[in-house]
Parts: sequence; C-alpha cells; structure tokens
Amino acid sequence: MSSWGHTGSVDGDSIRPNMLAELVESERGYARGPERVLLSAILFDGIQAYMNFATAESEGQRQKYIEAYRWVHRESDDYVFSFDNVCDGLGVDSDYLRYGLANATNSQTFEWKRARRNF
Repeated sequence: MSSWGHTGSVDGDSIRPNMLAELVESERGYARGPERVLLSAILFDGIQAYMNFATAESEGQRQKYIEAYRWVHRESDDYVFSFDNVCDGLGVDSDYLRYGLANATNSQTFEWKRARRNF
C-alpha cells in the first residue's frame, strides 16, 4: 500500500520527496492526467508549508504557516482546491493526513525532524 494509505502513522519521517511521484502515478481517487499532477503539486506544497513553517520565527514565514494551517484544518468542500477536495481527488484520506500533520508538528522531537528535512 502507498505511504498515503491507512497503515502506520504519519509523521515527519514518513513524508518523503518521492511521495509526489507516488501520488501522480497512483490510480487512487478520481483525478487523472494533468488534473492529478496539479492536485498532487497543491497537496505537496501545502504539506511542505505546513511542516516547514510550523516553527517559523519571522512574520512572513509565520503567515505562510497560518495560511497552510487554515487550508489543512478547514473541513469544507466549498472551494475546488480545498484540502478535502484535493485529497478526495487523489484518493487520500484527508482526516488521516490532517491528524498526522498535527501529530508531527506537535511532537516533542519535531524541531529535530524539521532540521533534517530537505525537500
């Protein structure tokens, strides 16, 4: 099963650069072709902003985190590129990923994980 499935836990160590390729090549969800590539890039960018700016100190970087946080945690499908719609199109469980992101950024070892993340 893909790393985006329900097995195991989502944390900073389980998010890898090749996951974007996994999302694009997967048959899960309804999105195909260029639409799938776009949704994958949107999700990956949102995850990067959420995790990389969670401990930001500058105002500009803090605003990027707040924007990513709001996008991830707003449970709505009103907007075509909402977190829930993007996840649905890619066949990713949005609640599972949302929970995993919150756990990863709230873990006691997050600073260490953030320092060694390079994607």
